[in-house]
Amino acid sequence: MRFQAIVARTSAVPRGMKIAGGLAILAAGIFGIRAATRSTPQPQTAANTQSYVTVESVASLSAPAGPLQVTGTVTPVDQATILAQTSGELTSLPVSIGDRVTAGQVIASFSNASQEAAVEQAQGAYDAAEVALERTAGSSAANATSAVLAALASGYSSLDDAVHTRADQLFLNPRSSDPTLAITVPDSTLVNTLVAERLALDPTLADVQTLMNASATTSVADLAARATSDVQQVLTFLNYLITAVNETPPSQATSASALAGYQTSLATARTETVAVLTGITTAKTAYDANSVSAAQAAVKQAASALAVAKAELEKTLVRAPISGLIVSLPVSLGDYVSQNGSVAIVSNPGSLYIDLSVTSADAKTLSVGNKALVNGSIPGVITFIAPALDPMTGKIEVKIGIPGDQSALTAGDVVPVSLTRTSVPSGSLAQLTIPIIAAKILPSGPAVFTVGTSSALVAHPVTLGSILGDRVVVASGLTPDMQIVTDARGLAAGQTVIVDAATTTASVAP
Repeated sequence: MRFQAIVARTSAVPRGMKIAGGLAILAAGIFGIRAATRSTPQPQTAANTQSYVTVESVASLSAPAGPLQVTGTVTPVDQATILAQTSGELTSLPVSIGDRVTAGQVIASFSNASQEAAVEQAQGAYDAAEVALERTAGSSAANATSAVLAALASGYSSLDDAVHTRADQLFLNPRSSDPTLAITVPDSTLVNTLVAERLALDPTLADVQTLMNASATTSVADLAARATSDVQQVLTFLNYLITAVNETPPSQATSASALAGYQTSLATARTETVAVLTGITTAKTAYDANSVSAAQAAVKQAASALAVAKAELEKTLVRAPISGLIVSLPVSLGDYVSQNGSVAIVSNPGSLYIDLSVTSADAKTLSVGNKALVNGSIPGVITFIAPALDPMTGKIEVKIGIPGDQSALTAGDVVPVSLTRTSVPSGSLAQLTIPIIAAKILPSGPAVFTVGTSSALVAHPVTLGSILGDRVVVASGLTPDMQIVTDARGLAAGQTVIVDAATTTASVAP
C-alpha cells in the first residue's frame, strides 16, 4: 500500500526532522485547500434566478370569493323549532308528524311564483351580460381603441398648428434653444416663464409618435392620460401668451392692429386646443363604455343580482335544521304563516350540529341551504343564519346541520368548516376584494403591485378593510380596471418584469 510505504520511509528519519517534515506537509495541505477554494466556481446568486407573477384586473379578481373558511363548535341538540324565514301561503307540506327527516331536507314551501320569476329574470340579465362581454371583447373594443388612437393623432396635429403656426409668430427663433419674444412685454417674470414654456413644448409636440409606438404595450387609459397632460401644457402656454399680448402696449415696433391680429390668432389657437382636450375625453369615455373591464363589471353585477334572487327564492323553502323525527306540525297545507312563525319541531336526542359565527359582510355571501364541509370530509348544510348581530360577539350566528353519519364528531369539539358562498358581498363593485396574498405589507403600509410602463413593478398604497376568508376588502387605492400582481409575496417595487400577453404571466428579473 502507498500509505504503508510512506510510513516505512519516514520511520528512519530523526524525530526533529519528522516534526519539521510534518509541519511542511500540513502547510502544503492548507495551501492546497486554499488554492482549491479560490479556484472552485462560486454558486450563482439569487439574482440569476427568475420568478413568475400573474397579472389580472381588479374587476376579475373581485369575482365571487371561494369557500369561506371558519371554525365552529360541535353542539348537541334534543330538538329544534323550525321558523319561517318569510311569510305567505304554504303550497307544499310533504311531511307529517312522526316522519323522519334529515338535516337540510325541505319539509315545506311557500308560494314563490314571484321569486321564481325574479330568478328567471336575473338569469336572463346574466346571460345577456355574458353575451355583451363576448361582443365587447371582439370588434367593439377594437373600434373603441382605434377611436382613441385616432383622436390622439388628430389632436396632436391641431396642437402643432396652434403652436407652430399661430403662437410662434410672436417669437424670434421659436424652435431654437434660445427663443425670444418678438413683442415688448413689461412683465419680465412673464417673459421668462413664456421662454421656458416654449422650450418645453417641442418635446411635447413630438410625443405623438412615442404614444403611437407605445399603443401596443400601453393601456388606452395611460395613453389618454399622457395625451391629456400634453394638451394641458399647451393650453397653459397659450394662456400665458394671451396674457402677455394683452399687457403689451402698442408701439412703433408693434402696432395696435398687429396686437389685435395676435389676439385673434391666439384665441383661435386656444379654441383648437380646448377642442383637442374635449375630443380625447370623449373618445376615452366611449372606450370606457365599450371596454372589456366595463363589460366584466356588468357580468359581475348581473351575477350578484342572480345570487340575490336565488337567496330570496331559498327563503320560501323550509328546511329541517337537524335530522330526527317531526314531533310537532302546527300548520296545514294552504295555511298563511307569518315570518318567524313556527312551522314544525324536529326531535333527536342524539343529533349534533355545528354552531359558528361570521361577520356581517360574510353572512351576506351565505344562504340557508348552501353546502358545508366539516372537518375536511363530513358533508353539512347551512340550516340557519341569524337575522341580526349577536350583541355578545358582534357577529352573525350560523348553524350547520349534519344530514349523514355523525359518529366522527364529538360534542364540544372545535372543528374547521368550509362554507359554500352564494354571492359576493353587497356593493362588491364599490367594495373591491382581492386575494390576501396580492397585498404586500411595506414599511409605509399595505400596497399592491402593477407593471409600469418602464417594465418595473410599481407599488400602489391601498387601505384594507374586512377579511373575507382568503380575500380582503380594499377600501381605497384601487379601480376595477387596474391590472395588479395576484401574488406579491417575495416581490419588491422596482423589480423589472417582462409581461407575457398571452398568459398574463410576467418573468421577473430582480
